[in-house]
Amino acid sequence: MYRAYEIRRALLSLFLPNRCPFCDDVVGMTQYWCEDCYSKLPFVEETPQPPEHLDGLLTCCYYSGKARSAVLRMKDGFYAYAPEAFAVMMTELVGGLMPRVDIVTGIPSTTGRRFQLGYAQAEKIARDIAMRSGKPFRRLLKVSKGKKEQKRLNKAERLENARNSYKIADKEYISEKIILLVDDVTTTGATLSATAKLLKQAGARAVFAVTFAKTRQKQ
Repeated sequence: MYRAYEIRRALLSLFLPNRCPFCDDVVGMTQYWCEDCYSKLPFVEETPQPPEHLDGLLTCCYYSGKARSAVLRMKDGFYAYAPEAFAVMMTELVGGLMPRVDIVTGIPSTTGRRFQLGYAQAEKIARDIAMRSGKPFRRLLKVSKGKKEQKRLNKAERLENARNSYKIADKEYISEKIILLVDDVTTTGATLSATAKLLKQAGARAVFAVTFAKTRQKQ
């Protein structure tokens, strides 16, 4: 399945050239980014402290420079190059963990945001990671009515909003499973903490998370 996806992507690039999500320049038919941009990414070298209820957290980059530019392109909508590239990097990052993982899932988007972007960004990344890792993807979470955009809230408001923003969508596949939870960016960790708690209350044995980027903590 993964190999077939790579072939389709290469063939599609003959009509719609691949672009580097970090600078938007055209790249080769089998490439996901340009090497110059990759060399300038603000990679996270240490293992982040996981938020409450998570058994571990991995993240590729700090949310700054070219990494931030790529996330913003993705959030502008209908820009698939970024989530595809993020999934490649994140799959490599979680490689050693994947033999333990039973299910991959993503933080869901609201219906309005899904329509605006053309996809639910975290779930798209999660699907790609699952495909590349040979693991099943399941939509285990759903958005509650009245969810607010986290970026407009302070830390305390983010925590409260996250607690009330999500519900379990499919309990059948959660019990005694080790779950990899995927999101694009983490700021305070409120969303990851709240959703991990829900998954554990529904019976998950462990919940690990991976994000493409994280904001730097103020000293």
